[in-house]
Amino acid sequence: MARTLAPPRGDAHHHRARVRSRRAAVVARSRAWRRSVDSREHMRSAFDEDADDDDDAGDVGGSSRDGGGGDAYGRGGATSRRRPSVSSAYGVARSGVGVNERERSDGSRNASSSVPPATPIAPSPQPQQRYYDGSSAGGGRGARTAGMNRRQKYVMARGAGAASTTTHREKRTVEGEMDLRATKSSHGAVARHINAQKPSVRGGGRGAGQQQYNAQPQHNPQQKPPLRAGERIVLAMESIETPAAGERIAWDVVGAAVNPQGAQFKFSTSTLNFAIKELGERGSFDRAYALYLWMSRKRGRFAPNEFTYVALAGAAQTSNHVRMVQSLWRKLIEDTIDGEENASTTLVCNEIASAVIAALNRASDWSGAYQVFKDMREKGKARNLYTYTAVLTALRDEAKADEAMAVLNDMRAEPGVQPTSLAFALTLSAFDNSRRWIEGNALAMRIKQYDVRPDTTLMHAIITMAGRAGDMAHASDVFNAMRQSTMIVTTYTFNALLGGYARYGDWDGCVEVYDEMKRSRLQPDSYTFTQLISAAERSGEYVAADGVWAEMLRARIIPHTVMCGAYIHCLGCQSRDLEAEAVMEKMRNFWDVPRNAAVYNALIGAHVRSGEVTRALSVLEEMQRIDGLMPTEITFAVLIRACQESALTKRAADLESMRDSLANAGQLVQDLSGAGSSM
Repeated sequence: MARTLAPPRGDAHHHRARVRSRRAAVVARSRAWRRSVDSREHMRSAFDEDADDDDDAGDVGGSSRDGGGGDAYGRGGATSRRRPSVSSAYGVARSGVGVNERERSDGSRNASSSVPPATPIAPSPQPQQRYYDGSSAGGGRGARTAGMNRRQKYVMARGAGAASTTTHREKRTVEGEMDLRATKSSHGAVARHINAQKPSVRGGGRGAGQQQYNAQPQHNPQQKPPLRAGERIVLAMESIETPAAGERIAWDVVGAAVNPQGAQFKFSTSTLNFAIKELGERGSFDRAYALYLWMSRKRGRFAPNEFTYVALAGAAQTSNHVRMVQSLWRKLIEDTIDGEENASTTLVCNEIASAVIAALNRASDWSGAYQVFKDMREKGKARNLYTYTAVLTALRDEAKADEAMAVLNDMRAEPGVQPTSLAFALTLSAFDNSRRWIEGNALAMRIKQYDVRPDTTLMHAIITMAGRAGDMAHASDVFNAMRQSTMIVTTYTFNALLGGYARYGDWDGCVEVYDEMKRSRLQPDSYTFTQLISAAERSGEYVAADGVWAEMLRARIIPHTVMCGAYIHCLGCQSRDLEAEAVMEKMRNFWDVPRNAAVYNALIGAHVRSGEVTRALSVLEEMQRIDGLMPTEITFAVLIRACQESALTKRAADLESMRDSLANAGQLVQDLSGAGSSM
């Protein structure tokens, strides 16, 4: 048998050495951190001791350096030759004696000195400080810190412990004082304290020879900050009266608002672009357009750029405003001369084109949006991803599948642009909205030709398209590919597959997918139960629909309109009109679910199957009186036939007359899916 060779000894040795070096580095960093902590703790302890000693020395008063007591500045006699403590320096600062004078006031100054001796500073009548353990400030650091942990000692050194035990009156007494024990440098703390009580010093320039003392401005919380240039222009433009229909704001009025006479405001094109965008968001397109005209007339440094047109296009919301933006685009195209560089040639760009396309889409003008897209190609401008996405969105919303297909092919042929999953999904949605599901499914099967890397959204669109086209084999293949990839399969994914089986009444397929969904530990939602009930309705599995409805109620899921309409139809097919009417009552009073014509048609059908024609006619009246819905073609068809079979000829004639009048007025809904319109 072949033996497994162990790794060379040298490699193992180097590995152990690296481990030891890493451990040593960690230990060194830990020790360094501990030393820094200890040094800071030692510094705080020294400050505490200095404060205690200086309090005792200041009470005694002074003799000379050789004497036994401390002098007026808190320095000790022969037994204390250290540096002045923090508390003594603080006392000097409060007494008004300069620091240089304090440094000269030592034992070397004799009696013949011209400087008179300083008067001892009397201790301020402050209440005695208390600490955590109840001891006073004069009890020494050992007495104060007895029984404390490290955190409590740190808090006490910072002054928080003392402040937390003082009363409200004591806090007012010591207001304005500064605890120098919490600082690391006594001299720096003194300098900061002295400078804080002086007004700010601002030099008068080189060689000025004088200093100007300007007091610090007091902050007023009620005073509003000054307006920026763009905000000032917006407020000035909003103060202009709205012009009448068909009129424009005068040029001089806009100029007075932007740059008042005698005022010196600094602004640029970017500032005016901000004002146009802000005015558009506030619904003042006329003022934004007037500001654009002022910029166009001024030219120079206020000349409109591409961001000006983008802001103006974003401000257009109505059809008239969109037409004004479209005319500006047409003017740029007409002023553009092939082969020459001018201002209009520069402004014909993707930024403005995509903004104009989006504005035309808001006005439901897909042809104008498509023309802007073709204008870019005619002028030799390369179109980028944003322009393609904008025009595909407009074509998707208007269900223009052929034009969307042409745009997708141009995107594949455009240099530097690659078809994305979003662009492919928008094209599929255009086929879906135009109900051309078979062609859309054929496009989805050619996805590899476009070199598109699909994402979750595109995979859902392909599954939905294949299900509506009746190609459940393709839908199942895409679903399995998603499960085997890194994409996340959610409840929405299962609902997309369930929709295909439910559309063609495949109850067994729906049950299989639903069981797999429960094995995947995914929670069904209202759309899941809607697809199951729709499948049971179309396949004739009315008893199974009862089980789905009961499971939905146990899951505490509120049904929506489509689900209620499907279940009412299932109950009507079993001549259970009273239960169907109870569901309608819950929709109205308990769940607060909106009703449409399809739900009322299902209830009318349930009463007709049960032989309750009179009750069906009353539902027609409730449909118009309660929910304000107009009857559809299927409503009249069911009721007229029921009245004729029940020998209610006069009522049938009245229904026919009502149907004809609605048809002549163009208000009769021909869609048999039940999408009724409001009165």
